[in-house]
Amino acid sequence: MNFDKISALFSAFNPQLVITHSERLHSGLSNDNFLIRTSHHAYLLKVYREHWPVIGLTAQLKFAELSICSRPLWTDQTQRIAIFEYIEGATAQSGLQPQLISKLVHLHQYSVLTEPMDIKHELEYYLATPIYQHYLSNIEHALARINAFEVDLGFCHNDLVKENIIENETGMYLIDFEYAKSNDVYFDLAALAVSFKLNEKQKIDLLTVYQNKRSNRAAFQHSMDKLVCFEVIFLVLCICWYSARNVEDKVTTLRAQLDNLIIKL
Repeated sequence: MNFDKISALFSAFNPQLVITHSERLHSGLSNDNFLIRTSHHAYLLKVYREHWPVIGLTAQLKFAELSICSRPLWTDQTQRIAIFEYIEGATAQSGLQPQLISKLVHLHQYSVLTEPMDIKHELEYYLATPIYQHYLSNIEHALARINAFEVDLGFCHNDLVKENIIENETGMYLIDFEYAKSNDVYFDLAALAVSFKLNEKQKIDLLTVYQNKRSNRAAFQHSMDKLVCFEVIFLVLCICWYSARNVEDKVTTLRAQLDNLIIKL
């Protein structure tokens, strides 16, 4: 994606814009992302490599109205390209901010439900890998325990690592909705617990604050056991995903986190 290609795309988006700066962002591994600045505004240009996220883009239009995420401004499905408002800020450092949890509740209570994410199917994609086989008994145990719980179904982000949460002086915002769809909300809660390396007290606080902010508190089951099981599953998926892309530093760090966690199973 060279400057001429970017200029042509932005001419199609808004021919009156004059690009003053373009920069490739290296934070994402699934897509190609570019920060584009004009005289008055900054934009994110995203080129999707894996799939066209119809569900995520539609949801972002809704959630942008609630200041939960940036707004999709222009899309080209044929080229798998989208232009968004760019949110200035840094990667979030705390997963327990009440504002973030409030926004997560709004996300989970989004009225549109899709075909739920099939966690077992997602895991089985890595079934033949050495990492999966190493943790096979732990995976099976966690899945069996999860199946014993009632499902807390909601519309989920499904990739809620701290790198997908931007913080600035106006608040906290979610980005990268490529995998957004219905799921057990504990998948997102587990992602927060894992990514921010919450201790046991912080995890209890996360579940308590989350439950208190829901419109129907009784509909949500507050369970540390369920959270730990989902953390195991989330960690396995992350480790396998990074391993497939040869990001060994992430694999090493997350495996140490998983090894410490499975002692509690």
